[in-house]
Amino acid sequence: EDVITWKQAGPGKFTLEDGVATGEGGMGLWWFSDRGYTNFVLRGEFLQEQEAADSGIFIRFPDPGNDPWDAIKRGHEIELGEPKAGNPTWHTGAIYPFQAPAFNASKPPGQWNEYEIIPRNQNYSVRLNGKLVTPWTDPTARTAGGYVGLQNYDDKKTVRHRNLRIKELRPTSSP
Repeated sequence: EDVITWKQAGPGKFTLEDGVATGEGGMGLWWFSDRGYTNFVLRGEFLQEQEAADSGIFIRFPDPGNDPWDAIKRGHEIELGEPKAGNPTWHTGAIYPFQAPAFNASKPPGQWNEYEIIPRNQNYSVRLNGKLVTPWTDPTARTAGGYVGLQNYDDKKTVRHRNLRIKELRPTSSP
């Protein structure tokens, strides 16, 4: 049986019960430290207890040590946020702070949402509940690979995660 290693960077924590990870306190980062990924498909589910509950899925960031802000500054965050926030890059499905989603495909609070995030070279796609909400190409080529993690955010609201799965994609040549 494989042992999976998750580490907490920064304040707060995640609790794990019956396969559901719940973030508390923060702003912190719970990250899979066994290995990094380059081109991959990341699938999972999240549930926001309140409409304004905030979290994020971080991809392609370097080892953060104990600084969760490193994932924000050097990786990419797929936002799990409020659909009515004034800044559209705070909406669920955004690649924060670079690309807002085209529309809101989130289910109401208390219901599980499915996501699929695919970074391939510098092209990113985010699907929520089967709908492509955010296609984006990173013009700065900020990152080509790194770790995957979940954000815990101290807003006194609850976001839960479950069924995270990663499938590595074969390398492709750039045009």
